[in-house]
Amino acid sequence: MSIIKLLSENVANQIAAGEVVQRPSSVVKELLENSIDSGAKSVKLIIKDAGKTLIQVIDDGCGMDKADLKKCFLRHATSKIRKSSDLFSLNTMGFRGEALSSISSVSHMSIISKNNSDVPLGNEIRLEGGGLVSENEVVSNLGTSISVKNLFYNIPARRNFLKSDNVELRHVIDEFHRIALINHEIDFIFVNNENELFNLNKSIFKERIVRIFGKSTEQKLVPIKENTDIAVIEGFVFKPEYSKKTKSAQFFFVNNRFIKSPHLYHAVKTAYDGLIYDNHHTSYFLSVKVPSETIDVNIHPNKTEIKFDNDQSIYAILKSSIKHSLGQFNIAPTIDFESSVNLNTPYSFRDKEASIPRVEYDTAFNPFDKPKVSPSFSSKDFSFEGLENSFENSEKNINIFEDNNDSKAFPVFQLNFNYIITKTSAGIVIIDQKRAHQRILYEKFLKELSFSSNSTQTLIFPIKLDFNNEENRMLGLVKNSLIHLGFKFDKFDSEGIEISGIHPFFVENQINALFQELIDSQISEFEKTSHTINDFLAKILSKSSSLKSSIKLEKKVQESLVNDLFACKDPNVSPFDKLIFKVISTEEINKMFFK
Repeated sequence: MSIIKLLSENVANQIAAGEVVQRPSSVVKELLENSIDSGAKSVKLIIKDAGKTLIQVIDDGCGMDKADLKKCFLRHATSKIRKSSDLFSLNTMGFRGEALSSISSVSHMSIISKNNSDVPLGNEIRLEGGGLVSENEVVSNLGTSISVKNLFYNIPARRNFLKSDNVELRHVIDEFHRIALINHEIDFIFVNNENELFNLNKSIFKERIVRIFGKSTEQKLVPIKENTDIAVIEGFVFKPEYSKKTKSAQFFFVNNRFIKSPHLYHAVKTAYDGLIYDNHHTSYFLSVKVPSETIDVNIHPNKTEIKFDNDQSIYAILKSSIKHSLGQFNIAPTIDFESSVNLNTPYSFRDKEASIPRVEYDTAFNPFDKPKVSPSFSSKDFSFEGLENSFENSEKNINIFEDNNDSKAFPVFQLNFNYIITKTSAGIVIIDQKRAHQRILYEKFLKELSFSSNSTQTLIFPIKLDFNNEENRMLGLVKNSLIHLGFKFDKFDSEGIEISGIHPFFVENQINALFQELIDSQISEFEKTSHTINDFLAKILSKSSSLKSSIKLEKKVQESLVNDLFACKDPNVSPFDKLIFKVISTEEINKMFFK
């Protein structure tokens, strides 16, 4: 008996949908690309519940007649290619003819289209689970309107794997950015749950970047332009001082198609050698134009990876063009060997004569005198003064883990400006001062977030924060928690944030870094690391407000840090589950010296 069976068309389409339609953002990508290919000059994207309930794309492109409308949702039905050689000379975003077929098989879809402005009526078809349900003539404008409702309604397991609305919305916005940025000659409107997130008019590339990522972006941009026989490279990169620890706002476009390329990213990264920290990343918006026959787009289901015929040449051109622009606009540091030293002399010293240097010395110094023996030893990093006495009669000292406020019984000193060392009856305790401070602040903030109200320090001059629409939306998730903590906002919308009051614990110059940390930490995905939004916020606040590495602390501060740490509910690990202190027992020390 044969065990191999041919799958039904419906099952085959659902399997194909698993590759093409991974989440609502995948549908948005495919529908927007179809609108671009149709020659649309205006595109409107409407979603509800982050695309789970509704995704609708309306364009004014060429539209379809009744015959095309009946074929557009069939598998491998496309107007983009005719023969296999066309795959190597693509000038459109789509070409496989799989998108509408895959999407319709896992949703309720309706398509309304008209391709002739002289005809009053257009055509509509409705599909459920990939099958045609109805077709009608309806009143419509020139172009196409596609509605996708109840995504994955017939695959409950796939629907259950979707993330929260905030996470899915972020993915949809990312896809919208990738389409809207490079197609800046097209008007775009994006509406989410009846709230307009973006309204972008036709513009030049730079203006589109600023409209999407905020007004403050304009001063950060350095233009890139290189024209060679192999490739034409245009776009913008960020100035080195605006690099971040997270990868954000990084866009490569090849022939107007967004791609992900570690190879090209490495070219950008090496162009910034010596200008940014190794663990920092810059933002960029780069468009590469190459002959279509020199690339292969058909190597990835989502068409986000491509192969170049001459990738090494493009790597070298990209790297050199960025280096050239950074130097041309005086971003990279330069040394002028022709400048006169006299020109660097301050004006107030112009007529003054150079003074003869004086050397002071001790006339009573005798190198043959025996040095006085001191009971203390000190170095530039820390002092061991009196430490040897503390190790005597250790049984008389009280254990630091017991309730006792006699801090004099436990001398402390700092090692390498990063660790605090003290002792217990059991041995020596080495404490990571940064992690200890994070734990102390975390429990403090978590406690204050649970208070009914907190005090607010009013600012003389409000603090203005300039983030893009998406970043402001992300910060809106913790707006109420911040207000509860003591922050006061005069303005908080898509246009910007204005702070008129802060919690007394913070200082003004910390605020911008604090809000940037909230954005970089992906608030919308707080469930991955925290069980509540308050827990997440307390972690981020403790991270951004804690001691930095290599900070010298006064003796009293060290003692206070140790006492506050062991007063915490859980002094063993930081809020990020990292070890705070290590105890080296007396037995371990004895073994070191073979005792």
